Amino acid sequence: MASAAGAAAAGPKYYILNYKYVPDIVERRGPYREAHLAGANKKLEAGQLVMAGAAGDPVEGAVFIFKNITKDDIEAFVKADPYVQNGLVPDYSIKPYAVVVGSP
Repeated sequence: MASAAGAAAAGPKYYILNYKYVPDIVERRGPYREAHLAGANKKLEAGQLVMAGAAGDPVEGAVFIFKNITKDDIEAFVKADPYVQNGLVPDYSIKPYAVVVGSP
């Protein structure tokens, strides 16, 4: 019988990118939002981003689910993001994500 980790390794490779936003993100994101969303949509169209969105109420961060992409490519995505370049994301993390329930 295969372990859950072994079963997950046989399918697509996923990562979670978590952004921590500045407290006043909603007020400050305006000038950068279109380019920020365009970068995410480019990864979505390439089949490398499954979904993404803001987290919290009020908004305190964002979550991105990537698949079949390298951690280095996600790092490049982060560094190119206008939110990061303009100080709206003071912290982020990238972690492997093993889907064990649900349809990838």
